[in-house]
Amino acid sequence: MFDLFGMMDKIGKLKDAVEDVKNKTDRMTVSASGQEDGVQVVTSVSKKLQSITINEDLLKPENKALLEEAILNTVNNALREAHRTYKEEFKKGTDGLIPNIPGVDLSKFIG
Repeated sequence: MFDLFGMMDKIGKLKDAVEDVKNKTDRMTVSASGQEDGVQVVTSVSKKLQSITINEDLLKPENKALLEEAILNTVNNALREAHRTYKEEFKKGTDGLIPNIPGVDLSKFIG
């Protein structure tokens, strides 16, 4: 028989766990370096850019295209790492709270 109150309790616990993961990942950061460490990007795991540092050698006018490409690639790498870390933290934080339905990954709908 379906346990409505048990399911409601589990949903409440899941909501709390998701909020805890969000608060934790807002404080966590990841970084990525590109163009032989000429550009460094730091972002929170919740994908909010924290800082971008650029080596002065890349600030020369003749390096404009190189700098643009380095920033783009480094930001994308940092965001990929942030996403990977978020998914990892989400999985740890909600372990046992999301129903296991074979063939359905419900975590991708929440994170």
